[in-house]
Amino acid sequence: MGTMREMVNQRVESLGRFHQRSKETRYGYLVRPLTLILGWTVFIVGLITIPLPGQGWLTTFLGIGILSLEQQWARNFLAWGVHQYDRFFDWYRRQSVKTRVILIALLIIIIWVTFIVAGYITWRIGWAPWLDPLAKWIGLSH
Repeated sequence: MGTMREMVNQRVESLGRFHQRSKETRYGYLVRPLTLILGWTVFIVGLITIPLPGQGWLTTFLGIGILSLEQQWARNFLAWGVHQYDRFFDWYRRQSVKTRVILIALLIIIIWVTFIVAGYITWRIGWAPWLDPLAKWIGLSH
């Protein structure tokens, strides 16, 4: 398996070629807004799926990569982000099993706390009424 930079660059280059050809068609004026909508959608889905099993980080970076076809800030952020990701995993692979287990446990705790806080906030402001039975069960009320 290659680095995140290699995986993202390969996919973004392919998308970039398609993107450029699409701009030269009759409906090329639609490419920019559709690219931005797709990029933000893929980016948000990627962020949501980071804590889940699968390719959350790759999806997140691909979303930024799609945005980078139209936005300079996204090109800069993509280069920085994949560099930091690869750097972290180079460091992580050198750690002992004990350190890796502790880091994974901390990550799981952070993910659960994040989901609990996000769920509580969305329930509290009324965006998640489907959480009412759970809130009642644990003794919370609006």
